[in-house]
Amino acid sequence: MKTIIATMLCVFCCLNNMATNKKLCCINENKKQKFESFISEFDVYGKPCIDEDFFLQRGERVGEMYTEINKHEFSQFIPYDSECNCEKDEIYYRPCYRIDKDEFYIVAILASCDIPMTEGYPFDANLLVTYDKIGNIIDYEIVGIGSDMEQNKMETGETENELVITQQTFTEITFVSNTYSGKCDISIYKIRIMDNGTIYKESISEYEDNLTIEL
Repeated sequence: MKTIIATMLCVFCCLNNMATNKKLCCINENKKQKFESFISEFDVYGKPCIDEDFFLQRGERVGEMYTEINKHEFSQFIPYDSECNCEKDEIYYRPCYRIDKDEFYIVAILASCDIPMTEGYPFDANLLVTYDKIGNIIDYEIVGIGSDMEQNKMETGETENELVITQQTFTEITFVSNTYSGKCDISIYKIRIMDNGTIYKESISEYEDNLTIEL
């Protein structure tokens, strides 16, 4: 009798595992298909080195104002939760470029906020994201913020997967005759994408300066 019960339990467990594995397989297949659709939103970058052009959004390149990523459909692939500094539904994600590595993807996404939650100006955040080949996020970093009070400059680093960013943020500003001038906090840092897809950020220097920018 004990043998019969044990056999029945074993059969039940096997059937249950088969159903579970089938369900997991279905979930993984759906994620794979969705990720393939997501990654196709990004054009393959034609340069060997990452530079500021890597963050040009697709809409600008094809003569449109913008091309948006469906943030609800592809939410699992978008790592930047900006609701902490942007009003609900006032954030938009726009595809830039991607680089296909053997083991992972390097992707540039522009996150645009029309109405910040706190005081401030509408801003764009340049996101650098790495994914494995099945759509899992390996790492991400905000590599530059742009607004009426902030701007950044990107330069190619010493290697093809390296960027040097200069981030400028005005703390005091006057505007006269299409010219911004005032005190500015400046941060210079290096972004390096490692061989395993992780993103390393290294601060180089921080200082205050007086800047003048002509529009």
